[in-house]
Amino acid sequence: MHQHDHIREQMPLATAGALDANEERELSAHLSTCSACEAEFEKWRELGAGLRRMPTPQAPTAMVERVRASLMSQMLVRAEQRSNRRMMAWLVLFAWTTTLATWPILRLISHDAETFLNISFVHTYWLLIGFTVLGWVAAAVAAGVLGARHRYERRTA
Repeated sequence: MHQHDHIREQMPLATAGALDANEERELSAHLSTCSACEAEFEKWRELGAGLRRMPTPQAPTAMVERVRASLMSQMLVRAEQRSNRRMMAWLVLFAWTTTLATWPILRLISHDAETFLNISFVHTYWLLIGFTVLGWVAAAVAAGVLGARHRYERRTA
């Protein structure tokens, strides 16, 4: 009885053409010896043939256009979001690079001016340190806000 159950499970797959060569041989061998299974398989064949003769359903043109427009809109929004993230990353990188490049330039200028004019630039270094720390904190806050916005956009998409 177990073999009959297995063969009956394979019948719909055989009518759909989803069996491999070994399974088809096994099914054919069983059907040649079992008339009850052969009669049931003939019903499955008729059902499969009837389903293949049915027309394929088509989606309404208006619905297809709405879906296409929606997909295009989503693609444009995602492209803009990627562009915005790249621009923000570039601006943060530019700010950090500019800040770090300012140190040696200011050091060079202040050392020459200090020796030439006999002026102390210690106050200027503290301002530069404050400017650097403030720039890094602002970049970190911008990165945090950008990350939170990105997570929110992914959740709502």
